[in-house]
Amino acid sequence: MKVAHFAVFAPSMSGMYESTKDQIKYERREGIDSIFVDGVNPKAHEMGWVDDGWLSPVDWREALNADVWVTHSNFPPPLKEYITAEPRNREKFKIVAIHHGPAEHMILKEYIYLQKNIDVNEDPAFTIVHINAIWNWDACVVLNKHEFDVSVLFDENDKLIHIQNSIDLERYNLDVYPWEFRNRPAIISCDVPRIEKMPVHIMLAMREIRKRVPSAKLNIYALPLDNIKFFRNLVCRVKDRMMDRGDYGYCENIVTKTNSVSPFIRGADIGFNSNYSGICSRVHMEMQAMGVPVISYRGDYTPYHARIFDLESIAEQVERCWNDLNDSSKTVREDNIAYARENYDRGKQVKIYVQLYQYLLDGKTLKEFRDEKEI
Repeated sequence: MKVAHFAVFAPSMSGMYESTKDQIKYERREGIDSIFVDGVNPKAHEMGWVDDGWLSPVDWREALNADVWVTHSNFPPPLKEYITAEPRNREKFKIVAIHHGPAEHMILKEYIYLQKNIDVNEDPAFTIVHINAIWNWDACVVLNKHEFDVSVLFDENDKLIHIQNSIDLERYNLDVYPWEFRNRPAIISCDVPRIEKMPVHIMLAMREIRKRVPSAKLNIYALPLDNIKFFRNLVCRVKDRMMDRGDYGYCENIVTKTNSVSPFIRGADIGFNSNYSGICSRVHMEMQAMGVPVISYRGDYTPYHARIFDLESIAEQVERCWNDLNDSSKTVREDNIAYARENYDRGKQVKIYVQLYQYLLDGKTLKEFRDEKEI
């Protein structure tokens, strides 16, 4: 079996890319001939400006020899033209869409896009890309229960599959060399700012956190350069510059782009998940895999739940988590590693994907697949 994956080739820049890389690694271990095709730039394979070790984009023409296409973002223009030119071209491949989500981000992004680019001759109800992926392809995979509950509303032809999100546990574990933080507890936030997960409330909660845990410091990573002025103003206009006032302030590190956040995660004490829905995104799986407990607004992957946007509640959970970490009778770090190994192992989840591909190639229905796998 040959499988072509489509995403943007963006090492150290995109969680979607890193997830696709994990997928290809474990599919190859299952004996699948899996390849990576850049979904935006048809000539990405010629550029050679990024060396990501064992994975490189291939010529988009190689996808024409694949049995299954897996789209994580988009198809390169030549292939999009090819499958829409004639029905028989489309029928040559089984196509699976993976919605990396979150649904709220996709819906808002497409809403804004339509307001700016709408064609008055086109019905906007049928231009929403992620809904089209559910309708048009052979299967659509969502990565958590919340995404399923949203997307199932649009599942016109029974094509939706929920397969748990996961990571490469060989990359994220205690072997990662830890960054040495000066202050403990070192609270870490690695959320790329989006409408559904703005890393603002953990910043605003630091005043309350320091009342309960005076030694606590916040460490923020992954702030984007294109709107860094917003975060600069947010930090610099705090009274007495307390957000960034050296050893006296609330933050130890405020960082934009890095080529990896793994050393910082490995050295941290407590992670914070800004997702309003409480979903456990990739970076929080990485935290747990490295033994770092996560505070969230909900979710059965952590016992530390703050009330959404409630600064005192966030501070309360930081104090509770820090106390548990310092309680010799509790095994907080070990429990998080065990949970990650049980629930986030990409090697286990890939076996389900391979079976899905085979079901589609054999002409079986997704209902049969779900019934047999109890998905």
